[in-house]
Amino acid sequence: MTRINTNIDALRGLRNLQKATSQQNSALTRLSTGVKVNSGRDNPAGLFAGERLKLQTTTIEKSISNSNRANNVLSTADAALGEISGQLNKLRGLVQEGLNVGALSSSETTANQGEIDEILSAINRISSNTTFAGDKLIDGSKGFQTSVSVGDLDKFSDFQVNQAVFGSRTSIALNATVNTAAEKASLRYSGGALTSAATVEIGGSTGNQAISLGGSSTVTNIADAINDVADTTGVVATVVGGFELTVDAVANTATKGSGANGVVTFTDARRTAELGTNASLGGTVSVTYVAGSGNNVATSVAVTGTTNRTVTVTLGTDANGAVSATADDVVAIVAGDTTASSLVTGVASGDGSGVQAAEAADTLTGGTDQGILRLGDNRTVGTNGTLSVVVDATGNSQTLGVSVGAADNDGNQVITITAATDANGVVTSTLADIATLINDDEDASEVLLASTRGDSTSLGDDVASTALSLTNGDIILESSEYGSSAKVNVTALSGSFQTTGKNDTTYTTRDFGADIGVTINGQAARGDGLKASFRTASVAASLTFATDSNEANATATLNIVGGGALFQIGEQATSAGQIGLGIEAVNTSRLGGITGKLSELGSGGGKSLEDVRKSLDGSGPKITYDDLVSIIDESLERVTTLRSQIGAVQSNVIDTNISTLGVALENISAARSEIVDTDFAAETANLQKAQVLVQAGISVLSIANQGPSTIAQLLR
Repeated sequence: MTRINTNIDALRGLRNLQKATSQQNSALTRLSTGVKVNSGRDNPAGLFAGERLKLQTTTIEKSISNSNRANNVLSTADAALGEISGQLNKLRGLVQEGLNVGALSSSETTANQGEIDEILSAINRISSNTTFAGDKLIDGSKGFQTSVSVGDLDKFSDFQVNQAVFGSRTSIALNATVNTAAEKASLRYSGGALTSAATVEIGGSTGNQAISLGGSSTVTNIADAINDVADTTGVVATVVGGFELTVDAVANTATKGSGANGVVTFTDARRTAELGTNASLGGTVSVTYVAGSGNNVATSVAVTGTTNRTVTVTLGTDANGAVSATADDVVAIVAGDTTASSLVTGVASGDGSGVQAAEAADTLTGGTDQGILRLGDNRTVGTNGTLSVVVDATGNSQTLGVSVGAADNDGNQVITITAATDANGVVTSTLADIATLINDDEDASEVLLASTRGDSTSLGDDVASTALSLTNGDIILESSEYGSSAKVNVTALSGSFQTTGKNDTTYTTRDFGADIGVTINGQAARGDGLKASFRTASVAASLTFATDSNEANATATLNIVGGGALFQIGEQATSAGQIGLGIEAVNTSRLGGITGKLSELGSGGGKSLEDVRKSLDGSGPKITYDDLVSIIDESLERVTTLRSQIGAVQSNVIDTNISTLGVALENISAARSEIVDTDFAAETANLQKAQVLVQAGISVLSIANQGPSTIAQLLR
């Protein structure tokens, strides 16, 4: 080529040199920064993915930092609670020492009380001064704020909100409904005064103790002996008047015939003298109609079968062989037969003139005995006066109710039970209705006790009035606590001492209580005595019902309206990544339980060592050391429970979260590294390659530029 204006070889060499230089610069940049995606043009998709992953790693790193910070806060609170727990143990020791009244002078008691006062002050000081970065932790400022209506406040004896995350909500409502009431373990002794000596072992949830009963022990003597060891056993005895009044109920029925004047209602008439100890008769009773065969056949009845009995009524005929027996004829023939009438009774509708027809057998389902309503005096044995009970079922359209009359000057008292009736005066109240009415009525249940035996689904007209005697009372042996862990066990080691269960019919020696069954916001809560614990993804709380609200269908609502300590420990800035922990106030005014508050153990609080000493010498109100011990135990349980909740959050939530986030951080960092981090070995090779190409490009460009110079020599 002899042209010089356009040096194609030089241009080609220059382009390749620039390309090699760009590759060299890129390799140098990646090696110097350690990042292979330094701008969008390096890898647009990689830049996007890398930035997203970088954002996630930043979030995870901060979440781990938040979790560690939350751990530090909770560890600080736990350390303070641990110190309070130690103070409560010292307090328990001082009270235990105070039990040694015979060996301590009054001045020593005063000195111990002074130390107790200092411990109480120390607990309050720890509560008010425990802080983290200026925020107080256990003075109640990190507890949840709650709201309860005036009507529901008395339904709770206690409630505690452990965790709650509001999210977008301003409040959380816990709507609780009692499905089944909590029960105490209970046995009944109905044997009256002993006729021979007996040794009985009483067992409860706190221990067992044998008691010796003399051969002439009265019911009151027996109850006193049981109560003397109640602190050891946890079983309390109460004497109530024995059952005296029974009211029979209408049992199962079957009907035959048709028409206003032709229906015969047959009722199971069976009875047993031992009803209550063996309420089930077994077998069935059936009634069948058979048309008489022939002319002028007389109406008759026959009974066949052994366990299952059949009452066969042969319907009488006229001179033409047609059935002529009326409803009244059937009722009369059954009533006149001894065997048949012991099994069933018949009642005709209208005027009873309706002619009957052959029918297949109808069975009175179940074959159980008729029910009995048992009423008893619930007043303490020794109360003056008689208790009269009148059951009224004589009027039309009556409403079920009970009226408790005032006792007269001699202590005599009358209770009137009105059974519900329809417009025709037919009783519509069942035995169960009446028993429930009495036991649920505040005034009636104080003096009257009701139970049912046999079939309690209906009530007959054979009601009665009677005066209940206070002799030969029963003893109720009951656990002091509610719940499935409560028990009563009675074992006769020698002599005779028989007890029955809650149904008052079956002899048994052991009974257990039952935990309350509660539904909170449609979810079944875990019952423990009267306390129902509830946990979801957003809230964890416990509601303890008062004994007066321990009944089926009782409802109450607790509203969580704010407060708590919110910890952001997850990646998502939503409730899914948050913990809302409630740390209630831990001071002497809040610690304690049903027995009392810890502050009462201080001087002037009403339950100090000096107050107990005055109680023992009769110069002050009745207070026992057991009251002081119970308050300390309840306080220690509350502190320990709070510590365990904090520990559970740290161990099972925060520590697990840190571990999980750490693994996620490793994996996401590795993924981002694959996209954006420089592979130094590869880039070093790329740099060397680019350097060689740059050197080659410079040489080629030099050679290409020599061509025009050679051509220029032609002009010389």
